[in-house]
Amino acid sequence: MITSIEKKEIKEVLKAQALAKADGKKVKKKKQTQVKNIKNIAYYLIPVDFEIDGNFLGYIKFKRSLSLSNKMLNFDKESIQVVKGNNTGAIKVKGTLTIVGLPDEFF
Repeated sequence: MITSIEKKEIKEVLKAQALAKADGKKVKKKKQTQVKNIKNIAYYLIPVDFEIDGNFLGYIKFKRSLSLSNKMLNFDKESIQVVKGNNTGAIKVKGTLTIVGLPDEFF
């Protein structure tokens, strides 16, 4: 069972940043004078923190349902802890995943 889910601040990735990253170059941070309009944005990164309490089978079903989504998801951080003193095999999962969204999906 998902006990907590929280969307964090959406981050815009500009086309120049995405191209530099793809070429393996270091991304230079320019001043915020560049106009951020939809034409300059390559994609958005939407970080989401989550917590799950349950058993391992339920956790695997959660991951499976996410894998069937059409969205691109990246699991950035994840920790799985077994609940001590519980004979049913209960676990507690905490993590952060990032959803990648395209500009035309938002506006």
